[in-house]
Amino acid sequence: MRSTLLRRIFLVIALIVIAAAVAPALHYYRYFESHVSTDDAYVDGTVALVSSRVNGTVNDLYVEDNWTVTEGELLLTLDPRDYEVRVEQARAQLARARQSVDEMYAGVDAAESGVRLAASQLNQAKIDFSRAQALKTQGIVSAAFYDQAETALRVATANSALAEHQLAQAKAALGEEVDHSDHSRYDRPIVKQAEAALQAAELDLAYTKIYAPFAGIVTHKTVHVGHRVQVGEPLMAIVPLKHLYVTANFKETQLTDVRVGQRATVEADIYPGYVYEGHVDSISMGTGAAFSLLPPENATGNWVKVVQRVPVKIVFDQDIPADKPLRLGLSVEVAINVGNRRGSRLSSMIQRHFEHNGMVVPNESLKQQPAPGAEPQSAATPAPQRHQFFRHLLHRNN
Repeated sequence: MRSTLLRRIFLVIALIVIAAAVAPALHYYRYFESHVSTDDAYVDGTVALVSSRVNGTVNDLYVEDNWTVTEGELLLTLDPRDYEVRVEQARAQLARARQSVDEMYAGVDAAESGVRLAASQLNQAKIDFSRAQALKTQGIVSAAFYDQAETALRVATANSALAEHQLAQAKAALGEEVDHSDHSRYDRPIVKQAEAALQAAELDLAYTKIYAPFAGIVTHKTVHVGHRVQVGEPLMAIVPLKHLYVTANFKETQLTDVRVGQRATVEADIYPGYVYEGHVDSISMGTGAAFSLLPPENATGNWVKVVQRVPVKIVFDQDIPADKPLRLGLSVEVAINVGNRRGSRLSSMIQRHFEHNGMVVPNESLKQQPAPGAEPQSAATPAPQRHQFFRHLLHRNN
């Protein structure tokens, strides 16, 4: 009797446990049916490798590893003296080119005066020859006088032609169109070449100041004061604060229902329990192995089928919280809701934001360097304080 009662109690308890487990089991079943997940995912982002565009020696350095910088903030300066000398040389060459143009204009004026003088002499020679010819016909003058008048006419004609050629040569040195007005006086190839050389020298001088291309955190700094740097040599890297995304490597068998635009959740190992919301931006056109340095050679005799993984780009829907910052290379777990299958398999959602009227505007652009000696606005406040702080440390250490 007692054993029967116990069996009934255990049966009731078992039924209650089974009934309580049905709802979570259905929930997890529906979740796994509508989601694909992977832990082969990492935080990625656009990293700027800061390098120099000119050769030089580092004079001042204003940042260290793991320092936060703003867009346009001064990072380091190179010794500008060599480039200042080149600027002065270019300015002197420009002045010399303009002086040459002035000389050419003076040559044109002189040639025009020579043409007028030759024309007057030719006109007088024609008059003298006509008189000598008339007097010879009347038998008043000798043949020698007539020959002298004829020779003078030929000489005047040749001098006139020579003056015309000299004028054409002087004009050719300035170009086909000679304009004496001030606004186009120096609009000549020789001056433009000198102006271009001056602009190149000023650009090289401006490149001795290296600024942060965007806001971020400095890392992997390899440069120090006194180092001789070369063009293109990596000096440091800047990791952006906001332009981070996740690269999730899903198995090819998991991508059957994955579409661009589907919702995704990201959980970083560094913050257990915290979930970042995002969506699928794009799917790579190749597997990770296809773009490796040594891709696999499957057309061999000993072939073993291996499930490949395809990178999927996950973009965050909102800015990353300040108290939950992510870093490049952190391990994360990604789950994609594949319930909505109306999206594309290939196109990027970010690309659509930069397409207008059939044209694509740049989503990344390198801003023009400021004029030589000009400081960017964003660096006006923090840079002087940082410069003074560094000078104080250097003075104290010395």
